[in-house]
Amino acid sequence: MATIHRRATTPREPPQPTQRGGGLQRHTTVHEPPENAALTRGTVVVEAQYRSGSLVTARWAQRLGRCAMGVPGPVTSALSAGVHELLRGEALLVSDADEVVELVGSIGDLAPSRQGPVVGRDLLEAAAAQVLEALPARGTSDTRAVARDAGMSHDETLTRLYELLSLGFVQRAGERWELARPEQQGKSSRRGGS
Repeated sequence: MATIHRRATTPREPPQPTQRGGGLQRHTTVHEPPENAALTRGTVVVEAQYRSGSLVTARWAQRLGRCAMGVPGPVTSALSAGVHELLRGEALLVSDADEVVELVGSIGDLAPSRQGPVVGRDLLEAAAAQVLEALPARGTSDTRAVARDAGMSHDETLTRLYELLSLGFVQRAGERWELARPEQQGKSSRRGGS
């Protein structure tokens, strides 16, 4: 969010009057929703009820050709109902500040690509990964069939199969090969065990 604060104006809602007569002070500037929308490149709404002022600002942003974005909340929360309604319309879903900057920032400001956690298969060299993919999901296969499916020579395939065996991705079944069972994946076959 610090990136957003550096690049954009952050309009604030006026303070609520207190019982002691607090109310608005002379130095307080109150911006109306159209002014707030016009001051920014985009408006982000987080957890807004149906009749929230931030929804009014987001709709004004859309009318003015600005980007309206929303961060959804729990579907069971009344505090999220307004932003969910906004997202069902023309607003764009965002989940962090990088995505906001990508939408309203300068050309070339892109959010980092996302990916899931890195698993052992992701770290294999291309040839080993190709041989691993050539093995059937269930059952066994002989070296020649794996070589054919991987599009590699018999010797290269055999070398990669033994590499995968040492890394715990495959196991021998007599003269055939099969994927290691999930409880054995990641364990080296050179180590002890049953």
